[in-house]
Amino acid sequence: MADGSAPRDGTDPIGLLDAVAIEVGLIVGGALFALVGVGVSIAGAGVLVSFAIAIAIAALGLVPTALLGATVPTTCGHYRYPARFVSPPLAFLAAWGLGVSMFTGGLPLYALTAGEYLTSLVSLPPAVLGLAVLTLFFVLNLFGIRLAARVQTLMFVALVAALGSFIAFGLPAVDGANLTPLFGDPVGIVAGAGVLYFACLGANFVIDVGGEVRDATVTIPRSFLVSVPLVFVLYVLVAAVAIGAVGVETMANETLFVPAELVLSPAFQTLFVVGGALFAVATSLNAAFILIPRYARALVEDGIFPAVFGVTNDRFGTAHWTLLATYLLGALVMLAPLPFEALGTMLAFGGALVVTAVMLAVVAVVRDPPPEFDPSTFPVPTRYVRWMAGLAVPSNLLLIALLATQSTRLFLVWLSLLVAGFGVYVVRTNYYDAEGTSPTEHPRR
Repeated sequence: MADGSAPRDGTDPIGLLDAVAIEVGLIVGGALFALVGVGVSIAGAGVLVSFAIAIAIAALGLVPTALLGATVPTTCGHYRYPARFVSPPLAFLAAWGLGVSMFTGGLPLYALTAGEYLTSLVSLPPAVLGLAVLTLFFVLNLFGIRLAARVQTLMFVALVAALGSFIAFGLPAVDGANLTPLFGDPVGIVAGAGVLYFACLGANFVIDVGGEVRDATVTIPRSFLVSVPLVFVLYVLVAAVAIGAVGVETMANETLFVPAELVLSPAFQTLFVVGGALFAVATSLNAAFILIPRYARALVEDGIFPAVFGVTNDRFGTAHWTLLATYLLGALVMLAPLPFEALGTMLAFGGALVVTAVMLAVVAVVRDPPPEFDPSTFPVPTRYVRWMAGLAVPSNLLLIALLATQSTRLFLVWLSLLVAGFGVYVVRTNYYDAEGTSPTEHPRR
């Protein structure tokens, strides 16, 4: 595994601010702008408590992830950790399942959502605008992770500024009476947390560029300590302003644009649309382009993917063929007539599976530590980390089961693609040579 001291592609390593920008970009997506109103309809003013519960559940997986990222830093950790410490087939299934979810859900969802937001500024169909945004980040990432990370940081700053302006201008308009009762419906609060849980995930994927993070053993834990509290404060304050300004009944099942129109001037409304809603989606889209080639390269190195997906540009160190395939598949699915909720559900299946695999790796590492494992500098004792990881496993599996009962057809499609991928894995690992480029005369056992 890489030691985290320098990236493989020869570019400058990712620093603390870049890591925080990637994490916040993956957490704060379009879900924040769409799901606050849904949470209010379920929990009322108690949605503030729902956010706290949702963040706490998400942190169950973040602390164990930070332990691995800090003590055994590597690139593509969500695949490498399960492959080394649990089971290579399980690691592949988790990575493949996430890939299926990303290509059939995440990328088209991010691009189409960006297109929807842009229609308020440009009179073109959302699909056309979404394709333009997808193309922009494809081209951007061709020039290397350093440029992509810098753009991510700029969008992160604009995103925080947009949400900050909403909070600053909205707080004077808050009516305290609209924020009560805070604990009125415990069942609704818990149900609201379930809905908002997906708006709190994403920071853990920074371990997929762990081998390219400067001083990863220190930077990754510190980045979590910055990004997670920052997101929590932003989420609670945004929700408080939204409810306090317009009331529970008005905010229920509405987007954040409803209170934004009341508390922001036209100029700041534009900032809220571009720097807030649009950049929230764009940072997630850009982070996906950053991460996908790392998975492809890891699978090439293990002889599972053909070598072409590991070919990199000599100047920028970018996997241009993998990026092109990512772009074309994302565009193809985006142009298909799939509803937004279907795209989001497909994304959730793979996300929950890959987190489960990493949590199993954490349990295995704590139980049987590898030689390089040194948890002495990690602020949380390993016995508590193991407990958190063990609790996160059934939680994520239960989440998959609940989603499967609600969207059975989509789950069966995802599961069938998972099985097909496992068939590819069996063929590639048993009938191809170590580089995965040509068939062998006899199967490897």
